[in-house]
Amino acid sequence: MTAVEAEVDQAKRLVGFTVEGVCHTEDGESFGLTLRRGKERMNVWVDCDPEGNGPGHLAIEEVRS
Repeated sequence: MTAVEAEVDQAKRLVGFTVEGVCHTEDGESFGLTLRRGKERMNVWVDCDPEGNGPGHLAIEEVRS
């Protein structure tokens, strides 16, 4: 399994959730998204690598049909 395939498998866990807000750590070193699906909630942290070595970057792209 490639690194991208592993990340896709991880991201599939988020299907069906709605972005409810944004969050950050108390020390301000990392940020993420707060998600909700029914009563289930989770924080998804944006890291530069799987080990969490610093914050990452969101490439936000509008999809046009």
